[in-house]
Amino acid sequence: MTTKHRTYCRLCEAGCGIVVDVADDGTVEKVRPDNDHPVTKGFACNKGMLCGEIHHDPSRLNEPQRRTASGFVASTWNDATTDIAERINAIIAEHGPNAIAGYIGNPAAFNATAGPALALFIAMFGSSSLFTTGSQDCSNKFAIAEMLWGSSQVHLIADVDNTDHMLLFGTNPRVSKGSFLAMPDPIARLGAIEQRGGTVRFIDPRRIEPKVGEVIQLKPDTDVYLLAAMLHEIDARRGFDKAGAARITDLDSVREFLSGFSAATVAPIVGLDAKLIVQLALEFADAPTAAVHMSTGVNMGRQGALAYWLMHLLSLLTGNFDRTGGNIPSTRGTDPAPAAAGSELESFIDSPWGSYRPTVSSHPCALLIDMIRDGAVKALFVTAGNPLLTMGGGPELEEALNSLDLLVTVDLYRNATGELADWVLPATDWFEREDLNTFVQGTLVTPYVQWAGAIVEPIGERRTEQRIFNDIAEKAGAPIMFPNGTDMLAAINDGALGRHDLSLASLRELPDGIALLDQVAPGSFLDTMRPGGTIEGDPPMLRVAKERTVEQFSGLLSEPMGTLKLITRRTSHTINSAMQNVEKLKAKGAADNPLYVSPTDADRLALIDGSRVRVSNQWGAVESTVKIDDTLRDGVVAMTHGFGNANTSGMPHAQRYPGVNVNALAPVGPGSFDPVSTMSQLTGIPVEVTALP
Repeated sequence: MTTKHRTYCRLCEAGCGIVVDVADDGTVEKVRPDNDHPVTKGFACNKGMLCGEIHHDPSRLNEPQRRTASGFVASTWNDATTDIAERINAIIAEHGPNAIAGYIGNPAAFNATAGPALALFIAMFGSSSLFTTGSQDCSNKFAIAEMLWGSSQVHLIADVDNTDHMLLFGTNPRVSKGSFLAMPDPIARLGAIEQRGGTVRFIDPRRIEPKVGEVIQLKPDTDVYLLAAMLHEIDARRGFDKAGAARITDLDSVREFLSGFSAATVAPIVGLDAKLIVQLALEFADAPTAAVHMSTGVNMGRQGALAYWLMHLLSLLTGNFDRTGGNIPSTRGTDPAPAAAGSELESFIDSPWGSYRPTVSSHPCALLIDMIRDGAVKALFVTAGNPLLTMGGGPELEEALNSLDLLVTVDLYRNATGELADWVLPATDWFEREDLNTFVQGTLVTPYVQWAGAIVEPIGERRTEQRIFNDIAEKAGAPIMFPNGTDMLAAINDGALGRHDLSLASLRELPDGIALLDQVAPGSFLDTMRPGGTIEGDPPMLRVAKERTVEQFSGLLSEPMGTLKLITRRTSHTINSAMQNVEKLKAKGAADNPLYVSPTDADRLALIDGSRVRVSNQWGAVESTVKIDDTLRDGVVAMTHGFGNANTSGMPHAQRYPGVNVNALAPVGPGSFDPVSTMSQLTGIPVEVTALP
């Protein structure tokens, strides 16, 4: 007999409703879209339908494993927790509590207790050495939200369903389904804008969308200059919206910064005709309503924080901020109320590796190698992450991780990072634990909260992160904030849910666990969130970003002709490094990660489709296969990250089709990241491409 369970997918921010068929013996037989989900309404992607493949994968971790001289061997939870606890205490005794570090990976964003469990675990030992995947994809947004609104989780989203003009920077919603703009079937939503007579513009180095809107192909990592030029031209040719301008203190400082970035000045840097830049600016300013959205293609550049701030100014100074059809707040079901609206929350710190500002209490991942080498980090706990493949550093990072006194990974698989670990510990998956869609609160086009219960018992000895870290802490004699048996999910979220007359208990009683939320009415956001309802025109936190932007502009002006810039390329057959062991995805297009090259560049470099090349820069080198791609702007090459599994014996399908670690080409170390937000540079990276015999 088969039982049908309604739940939701935990792979990305779309959070699509799914129905899972489970046999009496606990076998997950089928995963399919939930046509009755009130928000996602039957929409789901190919990857979500394969979650059952991961749940039953024979390569999954089902018991703790310990690395020995002859390889990994199965062990017991008692041995694992005892040994790890003893080693923690020894490290703290010799090096202090901050030598114990934690790294929270991307899938933890879709596990409401995993990230908090690890963060609290190291904090209970007195450590503040926290690193997160945000440093690779979105901490620029967290930093600006902290600066503006006092909470990293407050973001105004594009009012997609009501706008007349949609401008999207660095996003590929057909593949990624949207980030910080959570909505099902995003291409249909964007297509509806055109159907009602509106316009859609994508800004991207690659022609990423074939059916909806127009793609404006700028040079990689120059979005900040395009945004500045658009604001400059709007001010010069139309004037800023008076009501919006009145909301900015010291508007002259904004104009002073923008004065160096006219359309004519930035045109050669962004690779667009000055007339087109003016057109983009004026059509945004002149539209009845206009909304703007920015994603990882900008975030991962050198000035993601400043670009995100300019995005807010573009909305505000054209009268589209907190307005129907513009950029609006979305109701937050679980995010706590901002504690210090308008403050910068965390100050810059002077470290041995330079000055930077921790974001969401986490440090720059680009400094992890240096911190390990210099003895500041001696132990690293990784949950739901694979830093060896998703951070910069390549062989240098591998050497650093191997030098740690203790490396522990908590994951579904023994991934590439796990291959270097002293212990790999088996975590439950989305079918084996309860959950709440916390991460997407405040970015949902249709706001709602959804609770999902466990639908099967954990296989083998898989455990939740809360229990894993509690058991280690107990053995080490450390305090525990949410002991085993405590309803951690409720303890963290009930306060915020209570503002909507909800609780975990009430959600658990609902047949589908879903509660739709009333949308916040636009119009009073600034008065509510900012002292005096105004924004600083020259926020101290961004002064260093402005200085770096001007310096980098000068560097781009002197850049040699023919310089190739590497960008990341999304694919519908992978999601970071998380699904590399799914055989069906490997067969459908994720067997490797070739170097995509434009036809013009292929001719110039004498490359042919399928030929082997070396891609290199001062940071590293990889070898790959050429794939000619006419969607790329000339001067741009692209690769998909998350590959590089040649030594990942714990994921045999991934090892059979390993690809290469493109992040070995990413800058690391002091000066390589945005000090305002800790963001690493993972796009717009200069490279050389050489044909191999």
